[in-house]
Amino acid sequence: MSALASYPIESVENAARVLLMLRSQRVLRVAEVATELGIARSSAHRMLTTLQAQGLLRQEPTTRGYAAGPQLVQLGVAVIGANDLRADVRPTLERLCHDIGETAHLIVLDGATIVFLDGVEGRFAIRAVERTGDRAPAHASAAGKVLLASLTREQLRERYPGSRLQGGTAEAVTSRRRLEEELEIVRRQGYAMNLGESELGLHAIAVPLRNAAGNARAAISISGPSFRLTEDELAGHADALLEATGQLSAALS
Repeated sequence: MSALASYPIESVENAARVLLMLRSQRVLRVAEVATELGIARSSAHRMLTTLQAQGLLRQEPTTRGYAAGPQLVQLGVAVIGANDLRADVRPTLERLCHDIGETAHLIVLDGATIVFLDGVEGRFAIRAVERTGDRAPAHASAAGKVLLASLTREQLRERYPGSRLQGGTAEAVTSRRRLEEELEIVRRQGYAMNLGESELGLHAIAVPLRNAAGNARAAISISGPSFRLTEDELAGHADALLEATGQLSAALS
């Protein structure tokens, strides 16, 4: 009887471990899950497809790996209390995407990482993908930098207790000192750029989304391929982003 009772508990534990793997990697593969859990690949595949059936995972058509599913994203949004924010910002994302043609995202800060809460994919054939539910290193992203720039020095160092930073491409800053210098620039200009720092060939610009009290609640970003979104082109979109977030701020609590 006890052996039968322990099996469902073990299955729940394994399912939880699979979902927690998404904290450190965007896409899960059958072989990786099998190794992590110490189970056969066939068992790992059944675990992944079961989670997929519940909407907690989704299978990417190109890589065939498993990423965060819509139900898991909705759960995360509900837990951090961002459902209302997502609903309020969605029309702005759609308008920016329509006007500019590039992918627009709503992003929040969680420790030293960013979380993509919502997104609208651009209209071009070659474009940045919509990444709702994904996480990425904050210091290597435009949205992360504008949100880190809203923190005090002490708050920033709580997130980065060490002097060296990990994550991103070779274009990303690798030291806390250099990050602090870059955040000073972000504060002065009101926006931040990502020039191939999170992924080579990807460029982005982001501005903070503040509430009526002036506190940064999230960030809105526009991203696309570097051949189309040059540094000058990104800077040209700054006013449109700032105007959009300015109109939203008065309505946010």
